[in-house]
Amino acid sequence: MNHDGANIFVHDVDDIDFAEAVIDQSFLRPVVVDFWAPWCGPCRTLGPSLERLAADGNGAWTLAKVNVDQNQHLAQRYQVQGIPAVKAFVNGMLVAEFTGAIPESQIVHWLAGFVTHPADDTLHTLDTLAQSDISAAIQGYAALVSMQPQNDAARIGYARLLILRNDNEALGVLRAIRQNSTYAEQAEGWLFLAATAQEIYTDDDAIAPSFVAALQAFLQQDISSGLSGMLDLVIRARTWNDDASRKTILAMIQTLGVTHPLTTQARRDLASALF
Repeated sequence: MNHDGANIFVHDVDDIDFAEAVIDQSFLRPVVVDFWAPWCGPCRTLGPSLERLAADGNGAWTLAKVNVDQNQHLAQRYQVQGIPAVKAFVNGMLVAEFTGAIPESQIVHWLAGFVTHPADDTLHTLDTLAQSDISAAIQGYAALVSMQPQNDAARIGYARLLILRNDNEALGVLRAIRQNSTYAEQAEGWLFLAATAQEIYTDDDAIAPSFVAALQAFLQQDISSGLSGMLDLVIRARTWNDDASRKTILAMIQTLGVTHPLTTQARRDLASALF
């Protein structure tokens, strides 16, 4: 199986270097091992997803690929019964595993069980800074995106602040997110919110202030208030501005991503309001 040689977080590993590349490295960061074979159809489905996620992780974890045909002793040692078999190592120990090709969203959830993202601390710091000095936070995000061009989580945070500033540069930042990135769907939601934030309403529009307040709350990271405010408009002013409240809350949910703790409940609340 070929993978992008530019992806420095993906390595081919064999029986000779497994101990160093997987066990030793797992004391520095989690190492996910993909046991695969060229003739395996599900492997060709799963492999690219794992490689994309490794790139998106930006060093939070690495992917080691083991061809079982060429490394049968490794497959036997780790009791590989079927492929693809994926096993995660942390501090020299096997901590999680699964077999078969599963959807990318499930892989993300699986990774969350043992991967921590050092970059998350930087994003949290910048988001906190934005509450008191949004200009400085924007500069910080711009520098981070420049230094880490594959850090799509940083692009999302950067774009959110630009949207708050009504800065059209947000569109370019979001469009730079790769189509195969795990953040691609969230970027689509943010693009919708960016366009929505630019809308101008007449002074006699009685609904607009509530709509803008809910949108601004969401942009300012008061996610619960933003969702509840927009949901209220779905219930009491569904037809306003060409169904804008429903479209906007859908975009809000999309920006949260499938793993956010509020996503499932928000979808349920919206379904109840609509049906």
